Amino acid sequence: MSSFPEIAPEEYARRRQAVWAGMEAAGFDALAVFYPARIAYLTGFHHIPTERPLALLLGDGYASMVVPAVEKEHAESIAGIDRVDVYFDYPGEHHPLERVGQALRDINAAPGRTAADHDGQVPYWGYRGPRLSDLTGAPVADGEMLVEALRRVKSTRELECIQLSCDWASRAHRRMQAAIRPGRTEMECYAPVEVEVLGEMVKEMPGWRPRSFQGEGLTAMFVGGQATAMPHGFVRGHGLQPGDTLVSGAGADIDGYQSELERTMFIGEPGAAQQHLFTAMLALQQRAIDVLRPGLPLAEVEREVLKLAKELGVEDRLRHHVGHSIGLEGHEAPFLDRGEEGLLEPGMVFTIEPGVYDPELGGFRHSDTVLVTSAGHRVMTGYPRDLESLIVPV
Repeated sequence: MSSFPEIAPEEYARRRQAVWAGMEAAGFDALAVFYPARIAYLTGFHHIPTERPLALLLGDGYASMVVPAVEKEHAESIAGIDRVDVYFDYPGEHHPLERVGQALRDINAAPGRTAADHDGQVPYWGYRGPRLSDLTGAPVADGEMLVEALRRVKSTRELECIQLSCDWASRAHRRMQAAIRPGRTEMECYAPVEVEVLGEMVKEMPGWRPRSFQGEGLTAMFVGGQATAMPHGFVRGHGLQPGDTLVSGAGADIDGYQSELERTMFIGEPGAAQQHLFTAMLALQQRAIDVLRPGLPLAEVEREVLKLAKELGVEDRLRHHVGHSIGLEGHEAPFLDRGEEGLLEPGMVFTIEPGVYDPELGGFRHSDTVLVTSAGHRVMTGYPRDLESLIVPV
């Protein structure tokens, strides 16, 4: 037994069975899955997407894959796959997607009863090719939600993976925060910590390896100064100064599952204006966490935050919605957004990260990974959120 949670072959089989049941109810002979995270969710096959097409094909109790030769042995090692169809490389003398069309004909999938999560390969790295509907000769039904509806609520083992990811993120963040020094660049502070904690993951969890198709095992980083005013800011590459605002991000890969821990920190005591925006941001995040409960409309979470932002006078400093689901991908559906439909359900996992941004003072954003429970919610990322705990001494 491994020292870390993993998704068992039996769980992948149950997921495929749920999709087969959905296909039968919808009257589909086959479902072609092209999106990498959905393939990983249904099989445990994690790969790095390239220009080479790769597809999972589901029939009635049947699963096959069409893969390039570089993935042959990898695909053949996956449990529950009845057939692996291998082509040499892209573009080849015959377009690889033609193999997908042939594989569908081999299982007698009627063109009018074929669904897919995308009408052909999702383009990466210069890929060009026909649509799946061009090969079947009929419009392809939209089968995306047959998989996506399952991904919204996490299983017990998925939650174990996400919780351990949160735990490692917290350890890495503590080590990183302790390493921050004025005068150093961001990377001089955090890069050694990432390597150090990654080594601890390898040592303390024998057999662990990154599984995510995003290729990251551990992240612990931060952006400093005015660059934080951009929600997706870049490191500056020059020394940190007293008074700088910092916005961090940490997470870890546990069997492909992700988490998110972000904090707003300061080099030395922040000024009054910085403290004001920090306090407003913290209040917005707390409001979002407090309202989380089963049965609440997803959109209502952001509406509650917007209501408070107006009261605090920071509505014009918001730049994004309150949060998003997280699991095999850093961003998943559904979203905590005023335009989202549906209700919160037990087992859903979200990042809670309303941010407040000022072009002069920088960005102010905490992010916590939070589980919706039958009784309300549980914060999975255990890390201080108060101002005093997030001041880096000068």
